Amino acid sequence: MTDAEYNDWLSDLAAPRVVLCELDYAGGTEYLANRPYISKPTDDPPNRIYDDLIAEAIDITTRIDGEIEFGEIQLINDGEITHWSTRAWEGHAIRLYLGGPGWPLADFRLHAQGINAGINTDRRGELSFDMVDQSALFDEPIDTGRLPDDAGPVPLALGTVYNAPAFRTSDGTQYEYKASYLPCVSLTPKEGGSTSLNVTTHPAEGRFVLDAPTSLDLTVDIAETHNTPALLAGWVADYYGITVGEIALPAYAAGLYYSSEVTGRQVLDDLCSGLGAYWYLNALGALVVRQHVIPATPEVVIDVDDIEYDRIAMVETQQPWRQLTLHWGRNYAPVRTLAAIVETDTPTAAARLQREWSSSVATQPVDDHPQAEAITRDSCIQDETDAATERDRLLTLRCVRADVWEMDARFPPVFLGQGVEIDHPRTSGLIGLIISVSRSPTRSTTTLQVWFPAPWVPGQFTAAVDALDIAVQDTLPVLFEEA
Repeated sequence: MTDAEYNDWLSDLAAPRVVLCELDYAGGTEYLANRPYISKPTDDPPNRIYDDLIAEAIDITTRIDGEIEFGEIQLINDGEITHWSTRAWEGHAIRLYLGGPGWPLADFRLHAQGINAGINTDRRGELSFDMVDQSALFDEPIDTGRLPDDAGPVPLALGTVYNAPAFRTSDGTQYEYKASYLPCVSLTPKEGGSTSLNVTTHPAEGRFVLDAPTSLDLTVDIAETHNTPALLAGWVADYYGITVGEIALPAYAAGLYYSSEVTGRQVLDDLCSGLGAYWYLNALGALVVRQHVIPATPEVVIDVDDIEYDRIAMVETQQPWRQLTLHWGRNYAPVRTLAAIVETDTPTAAARLQREWSSSVATQPVDDHPQAEAITRDSCIQDETDAATERDRLLTLRCVRADVWEMDARFPPVFLGQGVEIDHPRTSGLIGLIISVSRSPTRSTTTLQVWFPAPWVPGQFTAAVDALDIAVQDTLPVLFEEA
């Protein structure tokens, strides 16, 4: 079956659905379904029985903030699976496939995969499991090793890092310092901001050795290979063994640094925070990272007839931004006492050495919105021009009020980040961005949240449009009853 044929089948809302569930545990895998299913003799593997023990559909909600919420997997326990409660399920994989009755196994498509969070209900007639998405893997701390004398983890430096602290790793007359867990392209140690040091650097090992002790603050500039947002995100995915689905980020000079314990989730959140970006794992468990954009044309059009009666509503209003302060070029160890040569010869560099952030600030006129916000964002950006470019882009995204609409609709699958037009009187002519998708493999409707960054001015809808809205809402139920 081709992808086009599969999508046509998904569009047939009356078509029966079969959900196949593969539950891994310490001793193997159990094969389950929501209705009886046996793979065909010609399938690989042949004649596999999927026991029809799934009692309820499994809702899956994907959000643009990286969170995926799974409903529980509820099984019918007629006494035959009571012993399952003693098995080691937690932390093992769950895979869900979707297809039709009588299909070959190869025609089923992977619908979602996640991690078993363990049994939540074990009682007569029911055995239920919690399921979490694979992004839970990103909650595991990144293992960078430990500094001597239990001084904490070895620092994690990614990309271009300005003025980071250095940690001594030797005793006595040896003056060796560790700057980075990862191999580096270059290390530039500084005393009081001055690079006039007698030093031997070993960038491939993330360390350097001084000839003598320093009397002023010792810091180091670090250049590591993952020096763009896309390379940063790719490193996180690779560290956790996650496939990359799509990373669409600008090629800014970027860097992040951590001298304490950090998780992959925190790195991805910090990466996206100042770039107006979002990340999530798609249904196949692959990492997707994109920037928020205002869609120019819709990828999906949802007709009023696709929306369930009285199931569309505005659920949030977001004020525009009157000012944005975008922090860039973080100084990870502001210098208390500068070397005299730095203070006298390079006053601009001296000022930067003593402040934590450099700032790119801009305003825009939003006179119609007295509650428009002044926003401050930290970023991974390391270049002033890149910071100004991103600042202006973000301001453009929030130059008007934005509304979030929620609806229950019947249509083929849609995905986070798609541009969508809702052909409904309440949202007519607007193109928005899908920011949340809640779906079930066996349910005919999907709950969506759509972000509209350019809403109409209140009061501009005509009486004719309002009358059409009332007519549609009043007439549809009658038509359905007559049908």
